[in-house]
Amino acid sequence: MISRQNDHLWGHKKEYAYFQQAIAQNKLHHAWLINGEEGIGKATFVYHLVRLILGQTPAAISRIKAGSHADLLVVGRRLDEKKNRLRSEILMDDIKAVGEFLRLTPAEGGWRIVVIEDADLMNRNAANSLLKLLEEPPKGALLFLITTHPNRLLPTILSRCRKMTLHGLSVEEMKQGLSVLKPQLSQSDQNKAIQLADGSLGKALQLLESGHLNIKDIVEMLFSHPLKGKEIYKQADLILQKENGFTIFLDLLTDAISARIRQALQERKNEFGYPMRSIPQWIEIWQTLLKWHKEAESFNLDKKQTLISELNLVSEL
Repeated sequence: MISRQNDHLWGHKKEYAYFQQAIAQNKLHHAWLINGEEGIGKATFVYHLVRLILGQTPAAISRIKAGSHADLLVVGRRLDEKKNRLRSEILMDDIKAVGEFLRLTPAEGGWRIVVIEDADLMNRNAANSLLKLLEEPPKGALLFLITTHPNRLLPTILSRCRKMTLHGLSVEEMKQGLSVLKPQLSQSDQNKAIQLADGSLGKALQLLESGHLNIKDIVEMLFSHPLKGKEIYKQADLILQKENGFTIFLDLLTDAISARIRQALQERKNEFGYPMRSIPQWIEIWQTLLKWHKEAESFNLDKKQTLISELNLVSEL
């Protein structure tokens, strides 16, 4: 479901109430950085704020959902028509459109709102162009930057935005969301998805819709015995047979490593896994996995070969 079309907002009640109060008192800062883990509803949260600000009448909500409200501009990665896929970056031309939009008089009075999705994907020129707007915002301008990776944004952009961090959903909130979005789901599958998703409703839906729950079994297997030779190729093929399996596998594997690092620290253990490795070694593996995955996505590298390298990295004795 497209975030701006979602009528439900699960979780983030405290943060929503904060904005309600700020709007009522006319104390709303002109630029906000909304960050948090993937799939927890950051964009949905922002578009519910947009409704709160631009109007909650059926007509206003309908225009927001359709992306046709005159006082709302949504910026994100555009389609590269030559390659027929989304660009890897947000370009300066996209941000130039923001300046032109904000200099117009609000069509319906009050605010003109810009939502920048995946703001960390702005290239350097785009980020510098946005910085000028943040330094001298037009009257009535309100910007929401949404990101999972705030550390990738320019420090000067971060310093000019109010930062709000959203957190993962509770088990009860996850159950409410899945009950609405997946009403036919069995209790067993619901519980398993919630356990694996770690407070991310988006991740839970991805696991369920793509039949990826069994990828978790492959991840768990990596911590009990290393894979070798043909077995590595077999598991790589199984992962890639699943829709978006490449990304799901990495998410589950890095989450599993992170969870085991936290557990080891709590139990004051220096090593874990099989083969046994120290916590610094696991952190290095975690960083390497993320680096390889980003390179594969950015440069359109062979996903099977990347998967084989990842499986070898975790399994090697």
